[in-house]
Amino acid sequence: MSRPLVKVCGMTQLQQVAELVKLGVDYAGFIFYAPSPRYVGTKIDPEALKLLTGIKKAGVFVNAPVEEVLEKIATYGLDMVQLHGEESPEYCSRLQGMVKLVKVFRVTGEEDLALITKPYVPVADAFLFDTKAVAYGGTGKKFDWSGLQKAKLERPYFLSGGIGPDDIAELHSFLKNNRVYALDVNSKFETAPGIKDMELLAAFLSKLATV
Repeated sequence: MSRPLVKVCGMTQLQQVAELVKLGVDYAGFIFYAPSPRYVGTKIDPEALKLLTGIKKAGVFVNAPVEEVLEKIATYGLDMVQLHGEESPEYCSRLQGMVKLVKVFRVTGEEDLALITKPYVPVADAFLFDTKAVAYGGTGKKFDWSGLQKAKLERPYFLSGGIGPDDIAELHSFLKNNRVYALDVNSKFETAPGIKDMELLAAFLSKLATV
């Protein structure tokens, strides 16, 4: 079995994005939410990122005006939009067909995941499940994955929330019995917010390929 797709989120340096390409990472994530310590802001030149090939570019937004999302899609050459806030199905429908659209659900794992995702089935290409927290953004903690084993989801999904280099054995076990579209990793592979440890990522990807 080949490894699932991998998205490395919270990128803030163009050189590190280029290194992700060399590692064979599938998606690079860029956070367009100003309160985040990984807010991309002016840290990456949009035109240079747009010209970079070999990796899909995902923009992460939280309750942003649709016009702002559309502007970032065009300016940065985004292939995917990840909606982390309370965006409604109607909101999502305004972006439908522009790029791959991923709706995020922040969960404990005890929810009826099929029920809470159902209104978004007509408008989302995929879902992403992250650990529930008071504030928006990653917690660096995992939620209970057992809810995903029971859920009959109508869209592929990204598994997020505190996945780190020490989780290989648990991931191997989970991935054997669950159809995960992609893994989303971030803070567990950093030396500082927005700065990735490439050696740690390379080792993780190598071990993940043995699933």
